[in-house]
Amino acid sequence: MGRPVLVRLAFHWWILIALLAGVVIGLAINQWWTADSWRSVGVGDAAAYIARGPIQAANTDAGVIASTIRIGGELAKFIGDLFLRLLRLLAVPVVLFSLIAAVAGVGEPKQLGRLGGRTILIFGLTALIAVVIALAITNVTRPGTHVSEATRIELLALKATEATTRVKTFDDFAAQNTLWTQLLAAVPSNPFKAMADGEMLQVVTFSILIGAGLLMVVPARRGPALRVVEALAEACLRVVGFIMMLAPVAVFCITVMLLSRLGLSVLAALSVFVASTLAGLAIILFVQYPALMIAMTRGPWRMTYSRFFRAMAPAQLLAFSSSSSAATMPVTMECCNRLGVPRRVSGLVVPLGTTINMDGTALYQVMCVTFLAQLYGIPLSLMDQLTIGLLAIVVAIGSPGLPGASLVLMVFILEAFSIPVEGLAIIIAVDRLLDMARTVINVSGDAAAAVIVAGRDLGPPLDPSTESLEAA
Repeated sequence: MGRPVLVRLAFHWWILIALLAGVVIGLAINQWWTADSWRSVGVGDAAAYIARGPIQAANTDAGVIASTIRIGGELAKFIGDLFLRLLRLLAVPVVLFSLIAAVAGVGEPKQLGRLGGRTILIFGLTALIAVVIALAITNVTRPGTHVSEATRIELLALKATEATTRVKTFDDFAAQNTLWTQLLAAVPSNPFKAMADGEMLQVVTFSILIGAGLLMVVPARRGPALRVVEALAEACLRVVGFIMMLAPVAVFCITVMLLSRLGLSVLAALSVFVASTLAGLAIILFVQYPALMIAMTRGPWRMTYSRFFRAMAPAQLLAFSSSSSAATMPVTMECCNRLGVPRRVSGLVVPLGTTINMDGTALYQVMCVTFLAQLYGIPLSLMDQLTIGLLAIVVAIGSPGLPGASLVLMVFILEAFSIPVEGLAIIIAVDRLLDMARTVINVSGDAAAAVIVAGRDLGPPLDPSTESLEAA
């Protein structure tokens, strides 16, 4: 007799089951657990009670139910936060050691330049295609014309305070930063502080410089240092395998906590905009990336749908639930290993892509700006739309480490075309869900680029290591 079906399930199916269960339970809680439900167990102010306030239960049983609900919510939040913190704990070491090993292990400076140049070109190409897709969809569906005036006013009032905060954050950021200060900020004055603060672009710059320095050291002296760095990078990825054992439970907890607050009412009000954006992201994921991998690779590197998505499923599901490319990056690198991409390629392309390759974000910026222009009746010429597309690519690449950075820097594009910035309140209402979706695109784009770069001038794909996430 074979093993039970549940035991035979691949790891990414466990994550998907946890995600779907979290969606169902989270939406059920949002729909059926109302203010009246809280009052029935003696809680008049749910927000204050969840923040550890006392209850005024009419009877002991009601008090026990309220306390159990609160403890359950706190436990779910703790598990989700712990999981993401453990992944972020490894994000900087993975970038540091993997990039140093990748750059120093290239062999010669000329090959490093060719590998890096090809990576940047692929990133630029995919970003341009994403912008074209966004402009085509928004001109066909015209999502801004499907929102009534009453709905617009209601949504503006709902998130007005948060929108004001985002605009002020942009004003503070813009007052202290110019193009030159942004370029300068990519170079750390103290690499250890950059690592402590999680300044990923600075960590990338430092890692590339150290790797390039090692590349210039004579092989006899470079070898031992390179072996140490490679061993440390592999050790980090082994730890990721252990952490990922918690993934199904953590994904379930994160999804329940999110959707129990979000609900579907706001999504229904902006259904055309949400559907248009998701359609654009789906085209990038299911058409653009596979087509580019087929067109730009040859022989054994030709990628099939099933092979790519089966290998990438753990990273994609984690990216959807966490909304963090940086937290997902160690898993993305391990998934690239399952695709046969050598670590010296994935160690360069994936960390670099996590910092500057943001196709999903670029598409989202274009969709949001054109949506608000249509909503407010502001005409945009073809040249205006092309300019928005180019600005969106720049903003996506240059997003700083700020909360909701893509929305914060969207203010720059809105002001450039005299689109009311208070319209951000409408976008914020659905940003969390769309942020989850576009993170999947960003992560998948990094892996697709790694496959293309590896397949252009390397030998056949490597056999995936036995310490893959599938085995975990």
